[in-house]
Parts: sequence; C-alpha cells; structure tokens
Amino acid sequence: MALDLICSLRFFDLRLFGGGREALAIAERLGDLRLCIHAQSLAGGLSALAASRGWAVESAPPSPALGQCWLVASGDPAQDDELVALAERAGVAVFVPRWPERSSVRLPLEVGRAPDSSASSSRNRFQPGRVSLVGAGPGDPELLTLKALARLREAEVLIHDRLVSDEVLALAAPGARRLYVGKARSRHSVPQEGINQALVDWARAGYRVVRLKGGDPFVFGRGGEELECLAEEGIDFEVIPGITAAIGVSAYTGIPLTHRDHAQSVRFITGHLSNGSIDLDWPTLAAPGQTLVFYMGLGSLEVIARQLIEHGMGADTPIALVEQGTTARQRVHVDTLAGIAASIAGLDIAPPTLIVVGGVVSLYRSLSWFERASATSLGWRHGKHPSPLDRAGEA
Repeated sequence: MALDLICSLRFFDLRLFGGGREALAIAERLGDLRLCIHAQSLAGGLSALAASRGWAVESAPPSPALGQCWLVASGDPAQDDELVALAERAGVAVFVPRWPERSSVRLPLEVGRAPDSSASSSRNRFQPGRVSLVGAGPGDPELLTLKALARLREAEVLIHDRLVSDEVLALAAPGARRLYVGKARSRHSVPQEGINQALVDWARAGYRVVRLKGGDPFVFGRGGEELECLAEEGIDFEVIPGITAAIGVSAYTGIPLTHRDHAQSVRFITGHLSNGSIDLDWPTLAAPGQTLVFYMGLGSLEVIARQLIEHGMGADTPIALVEQGTTARQRVHVDTLAGIAASIAGLDIAPPTLIVVGGVVSLYRSLSWFERASATSLGWRHGKHPSPLDRAGEA
C-alpha cells in the first residue's frame, strides 16, 4: 500500500533520476527542498533550475540507503524498471510517474517555488493535481465543447475509453501521457477498480488528469462511480458534459427523438445482456407515443425486437441501427422490428452501434442531411441499406 507524504519530504534524502523533460516536470515542483540529481547530462531547463536552487548533480547512481526517496524519471522505461526493482529490493521509498502502481509513495508534487524573502509567509504547501471528467461526444471532433477542448490541450495525463474517436484524441496535448482503459463486450483492458485507482494515483502525484469518455460521462459511462471514488479519496475534480450518443446520432441521421406526430417522450436504455437476459419493464417500453434508444444493444438485438413485439408493439414499428454515428464511418440500417434481424444478417456491423425504435425512424429517409452532404460534397463513405420502409416509400 502506497503512503501519502504531505509534509515529510524534507526529512528524506531526495534523489532524482533523469535529466530530461520527465525529470524536469518533477524537479520544478520541489520548491526549496534539498535534492540530488543523478544523470549523465541535464537538459537546459533542468540544468538552470538545479543551478538556481543549489542542487547537487552526480553522474553515478547512489547506493540505496535508509532514509532515501527515489524519484525515478529517466525517460527510459528499461532504466526506470531497473531502478524501481533495485529500490524495491532495498526497501527504499520510490516514486515513478510512469507506473503509479509500482510507487511505494504517492507524492502530491506541487510544493511551490522557493519562498520569496519579501513574502509574508514561507509556508511550503503541496497542491495535488485534479481530475477533469470530460465527455468526448459521439465521435465528430467538432462536437466537442470549448471547455472540453481546453482541458484536452492542458492535459498531462489522458485516461481514455475505447469509444473516444482518433480524431478527438489527436486534439490532446502532444506531450500528454496516454493510458487506454477501454472496455468491449466481455473484454475489459483494465477493471473498473484499476481505473479508479489510476485516477487517484495520478492526481495525487500532482498531474492534471483528463478522464475522457465517449458521449457524456453520466449517460451509461460510469462517471458517477469514478467520481464517488475521487470524492472518498479527497481528490479535486470537475465534470465537463459531452453530447451523448443518442443526441448526436439523432441529429446526424435526421431521426428526431421527439416529434408531435410520433413521440412525446424518449427513453435511454442499456441493452447489455446480463446472465443471458435483459431484465427490463417490457410492457412499459412497448407503450405507444415514445422513442426508445438502446445503448450497447447490438448483441441483444433479436431479444429486444422479440420482447417488444410480444408485449404489444407493432411488428411493423420502424427501427434503425446506427454504426459509428456522427463520424465519417457512419452507416444506417433501417427496417421494421420483425425484419431487422434478417436484413442485417451477414453484415459486419461495427460498434459502437446505437438502436433507435419508434415512429420517428420513419423520418430518416427524408431528413438524413448528413448522409446526403457526405456523399455529394465531402466524399466520406456511408452506407444506406434498402429496407422494407424504403421499398414501401413510407415517409
């Protein structure tokens, strides 16, 4: 278990390993603490900082000793691994920003500049980092909010999901450390508990952390769970909403979620199977006058269609499957509840795919502006597959 060192750093023999950018990022937060830097050479910024603060510089690594704290940031993963392993064997306290989980101490490293002689207080205060929980929107990078874009450009650590588009990731600060923690159906690269702990560790280490989620973090994004963990650990955070997938897909397909003639309400539902079944209030979902939007429902499509029909929804109710909504890869498949499974059989449907059910889907053919604009002026690839609705000429 890592220890939090808030005021006791000045009692350690601090040793910083590295002479490049990563080492400088730690060194410039150490204020007036005594430090010895171990590196063959120092980058200009670190060399000037060491000279101004009177820090010792040695080319050879030290012998591990009781009372030392090693700050490992050589810029070379292999060298960092060797140093951390040596510290672990010797029982020396170690902090390595590359691998927070291997650190034996968590350092909220923002001690502040050396005190000004004219200052009324020479108090040495840590300022831990913070976490920005940011909604990346449904895929089109131009749908990011201005605030989300600002946080991406300021990020020092970027922890992102699978559903964040490459176009959005490209807008982040080039020097930001990027950690992929994506989840696919039945395949999680990092368990949720590990994600929670990573947010805590990186923030406590003094970094500006951006937790980037596709769509909106509070709509089937587990954003609330992650914030609960941060709140329990006393980590500062903020939430920047994003355009959720349902809103983005609705706009880019021309399928309005509500319409006076078709739907007076809309419901967002998770279609993820649990133990082979979907435990939902099917009679209520099958009621008329509403639009249903299923997230994560592609694998449960046949179950969804069958249950809605069995509980009273018309078999000819229109349904749309939207792949990669709002992006250049958007494809729309329109059919009826009774026919959708057969019409997409054999097609390679790429997630993320949203399912929209209700009378509003009948407006797709006449209102699908994005598909027409892409085909005529942007040259983006889209697929519109003929359906019984199109063949019947329904509006």
